[in-house]
Formats: sequence, C-alpha cells, structure tokens
Amino acid sequence: MRDIDQIESTLVALYPALKVTRLKVVHPGADDDGLWFFTHPASRFEVQLEAAAGNCPLLLESDSDNQRLVVTTVQEAVESVAAKLGLAPPREMSAPGR
Repeated sequence: MRDIDQIESTLVALYPALKVTRLKVVHPGADDDGLWFFTHPASRFEVQLEAAAGNCPLLLESDSDNQRLVVTTVQEAVESVAAKLGLAPPREMSAPGR
C-alpha cells in the first residue's frame, strides 16, 4: 500500500465527511499525476498533497497560509492535513471498562 493510500484511509476513518480528490491527468506526460486534494464541509480551506509515486516524502500546501511543508511520515501527513483544514483532533477512544 502506498503512503498516500494510508493517509487517505486514515483521514477518512477519522473524519468521514472528508472529501479526497485526485487530479486526473488530461495530457500524458504532464507533471500533474501525483496531486491529491483534501476538503471538508467544516473547513473553508483546501489542502494539497503532492508525490509522484504516492509515497513519503510529500509536499503539503494549503490555501489557509502560504506555507509549503515537506512531510516525511504518514502520521505527520495525517496530522498536518487535519491541522491545515482546522479540524479538531478526534477524541481518543477510551479503553473498555473505563
């Protein structure tokens, strides 16, 4: 499984309303085949992850600021996408019997 697939599945599990769109390449050979866009109804922002092969490191950009980040792990990407979208961290599940 590629890192981007893990990032996408983790984020959708944590935030079910999250929408993930992969840019469809119109022109063969174009440098646009490794772009994923993340949006959420609770956010007015969009986050873009870029990686040609879909594996870390990935370039993260958001319209919430002018910052470009290089994320080197799946966990860092998940946390960064959620933070850039302004989504609250999911509540930790408590252990049974607590």
